[in-house]
Amino acid sequence: MVLSPHSSAGSSWETQAELDLLETVLSGDDVAYPWNPGECESLDETVALGDPLKVDDLNLGDRSPAFFEQLDSCMVYAHLCERFGSQVPASILKRLCDLAKQTCPEQSLLERLVGCVGDLFPQWAREDLQVLARPLAYAMRGNFQPEPSGDRPWDDLSDLEQARLSLVMAQVALQQLRNPL
Repeated sequence: MVLSPHSSAGSSWETQAELDLLETVLSGDDVAYPWNPGECESLDETVALGDPLKVDDLNLGDRSPAFFEQLDSCMVYAHLCERFGSQVPASILKRLCDLAKQTCPEQSLLERLVGCVGDLFPQWAREDLQVLARPLAYAMRGNFQPEPSGDRPWDDLSDLEQARLSLVMAQVALQQLRNPL
């Protein structure tokens, strides 16, 4: 996983930690995690004595929806970093990922796309963003996967190019949230 050279120093260690966690969870290796059996009485003794620890063994209880939501978010962010990280600053990718998570599934695809990028482009009228988003919303009805339109750095793009690229990134994020793994 390659991180963007544009990522800020303050969030780069957080980004790397999230990506390391995601890689560990998704690697599928039967790695035994160190565990202190005294911390959790509900763990089966055989698990505590050396069998590999699985996610199901963690007894997350009421916290499991939040855990898996956070995991989905990390996966979406990692996917955005993989596809657009060399071109777009990590702070923008993170913000777009957060905005995509906040969209309401009951909204139209067009409104969800515009909702993802509206805060990134406050100078743009909502109607203008809708015009740019309309072809992408239509494509989302199928399984269309857009490719990035070039690899120029974010700061070298015009406002219009940044808006278009942001909408493509929003489309990818929304598709990932809709169809995790």
